[in-house]
Amino acid sequence: MKLLRFLFSVSWTGIAAAVVMGLIGGGANAYLVTQINGAVAPPGAGEPPSWQRFAVTIAVVIVAGLISQVLLIRLAQDAIYRLRAKLSAGVVSAPLEHLERLGTHRLLATLTEDVRALSMAVSAIPSMCVDVATIIGCLTYLAILSAPLFAIQVGATLIAIAIVESFLRHVRSIFRAAREREDDLLNSFHAVSVGIKELKGHRARRRDFMDNRLLGAAADLRGKNIEAGVKFTVAQNFGQVLQLATMAVVLFGVARWMDLPQETMVGYVIVTTFLAMPMQNFMGRIPDLLRGDVSLKKIQLLELSMEALHDEEALPYVERPPVDSARVELTGVSYTYLTEQGPLGPPPPGGGRPADRRSHPDVNWSSGGRTETVPDGRLPQRPGRAGGPPPPPGRQGPPPPDGRGPGAVGGPLPTGFHLGPVDAVFEPGQITFIVGGNGSGKSTLAKLITGLYVPQQGSIAVNGEKIVHDNIEWFRQNTAAIFTDFHLFDEYLGFDGPDLDDRVRDHLRMLRIDDKVTVQDGRLSTVALSQGQRKRLALVTALLEDRPVYLFDEWAADQEPAFRDTFYREILGELAARGKTVIVITHDDRYFDVADQLIKLEIGALAPR
Repeated sequence: MKLLRFLFSVSWTGIAAAVVMGLIGGGANAYLVTQINGAVAPPGAGEPPSWQRFAVTIAVVIVAGLISQVLLIRLAQDAIYRLRAKLSAGVVSAPLEHLERLGTHRLLATLTEDVRALSMAVSAIPSMCVDVATIIGCLTYLAILSAPLFAIQVGATLIAIAIVESFLRHVRSIFRAAREREDDLLNSFHAVSVGIKELKGHRARRRDFMDNRLLGAAADLRGKNIEAGVKFTVAQNFGQVLQLATMAVVLFGVARWMDLPQETMVGYVIVTTFLAMPMQNFMGRIPDLLRGDVSLKKIQLLELSMEALHDEEALPYVERPPVDSARVELTGVSYTYLTEQGPLGPPPPGGGRPADRRSHPDVNWSSGGRTETVPDGRLPQRPGRAGGPPPPPGRQGPPPPDGRGPGAVGGPLPTGFHLGPVDAVFEPGQITFIVGGNGSGKSTLAKLITGLYVPQQGSIAVNGEKIVHDNIEWFRQNTAAIFTDFHLFDEYLGFDGPDLDDRVRDHLRMLRIDDKVTVQDGRLSTVALSQGQRKRLALVTALLEDRPVYLFDEWAADQEPAFRDTFYREILGELAARGKTVIVITHDDRYFDVADQLIKLEIGALAPR
C-alpha cells in the first residue's frame, strides 16, 4: 500500500523499531492467552497459573504497545509535517500560470481535505500494527495448541479476507469518485464566499446555484459516501458471520468428529474470543486507510504535476540590491496561454507523439532525443524525482522550459490567448499608461513586466542587462506591484527596523486612512475594510518597499473621486519625480494627460500609434 511506502520513505528505522515492539507486544498477548487458558483449564492440563507471570506479561503488553504506538505516532506526524512542508514549498515554487490553471479550489482541497484524510489514515496505522501483532501471536498459539484448528481458522480467515477484498475494490472506486466531487463542492463553497452579493441579488440564480451546484455536489458526495459505507459494512458483517460460522462448525462438528480434548477446546474459545477485538478494530480502520490511499494519490499527482516544472525556489539569487533607477525594455516579447491542462502525470511508457517542434524553437530535435538551450532567458526545468524511472524513448530530457508543467501526451498542447510580440521601453521618471479593452492582454503584460510570467519569445532587459535564468529572481525584486486580485497581509512580513511603525503611520496619514487602521509592532489592527481602503493599505506596502519600478493594475478603480485625483495628480507625479519607473493599467481617460507614454493593446497586440 502506498501509505506504508510513504511512511518507509520518512524513516525505515523508525518503522522497523515500531514493528519490533509491536511483535513483542503481540507475542506477549499470545502468551497472556496461554496463561488465561492455564488458569481455566482442568488441573494438570497445562502449565500451572502464576499471578506473577500474569502481571509481568500484562506489563510487557502495555509497555511494548505504548512504545510501538508512540514511535509510530511520532513517525506519522513527522511524515504529515514533511508532506505539508513539501506541498507548500511546491505551490510557492511552481510557475504562476500553472497554479492559475490548477485553480484555487483544487489546491485548497489537496492542502486541506487530502492532507486531513491522509493524517487520519496515518494516525490509524499505530493501533493497526498492534492489532496485527496480536492477531499473529494468537494464531501462532493456536497453531501450537492444535494444527487442525489452526488450519481451519486460517482458511476461514483467508476466505473472509477474499470476500471483503472483493467488496473493497468497489469501495475504492467509490472513494475515488467521491474525492473528485469534493473538488466540485469546494469550488462551490468558494463561489458562495466570493459571489454572495450576486447570489443574494438574484433569487433564481441563487436557487439554481444552491439546488444544482452546491447542494447537488453535496448530495452526490453524500450518496457516494453512504454507498461506500454500506458496502463496507456489509463486507465487514459478512466476514464476522463467517468467523462465527467457523466457530460453530468447530464447536459442534469438528470437536466431536476429531474427539478433541476439553482443554484444547477451551484454549480455542479463548483464542477466538481474544481475536475478536483486534479483528474488529482492524476492520473498522480500513475505510480510513482507503480514503488516505486515495488522498495520497491525489497529493502525489499534484506533486508530480509541479515536479515537472522548473523550481522557482531554486533559482539562483545573489544578495544584490535593486538598481537605483530602472530602464525596462521589452523586445519582441510574446506569451501564449494554454486553454486546458494536460494530464497531471508522466507520459505512458513508449510515449505517444512528440510535441510540436515548431512550438518550441529552443529544442534541438536533430539527434532524435531532446537537448535544451535557453537562448531567450526562460527558466530551466525542475529535475525529476530522484531515483525515478528513466524517461521513455523519444522523450529524453525535460520538456521545454515555458513554466507550464506537463503537457498533453500525444500532440501539441492546445493554446489560447496570445499576447505579442510587444516592443516597449519604460524609462525612469516616466509615467506610462497601458490601456485597452477587457481581455486585450493588459494584465498578462503586467505579469511579464514583473517577472511573474516568463516570455516564451523575445526578451526583457533592465538597464541593458538581459533577464535570464540567473537573474530573474533578482529582477522580480525591482518591482513593487499591486494587481487587481492582490492579497493583503495583516502584518509587514519581510520588513524590519525600529522605525517601521512610524513609517507605516506616516503613509497611513498621507493616504487618509489613519482613522481606519492602526499599526503596532508591524501588525495592522484590521484589514476588514472597503476595497478602496484595502488598496490604500496595499499601496502602503508598495511605498515601504521603495523599489525602482512601480506597477498599478486598475488601482484607482475603487477610489472615491477626490482621492482618485490625488493618486493620478500627486502620488504618481511624486514617484516619477523620485526617478521611479511608473506603469499604470487604467481605463481613466480623464487622466491620460498625466502619462508621458501611452501604450494601447487590442486583442493581444500593440495598437498602431
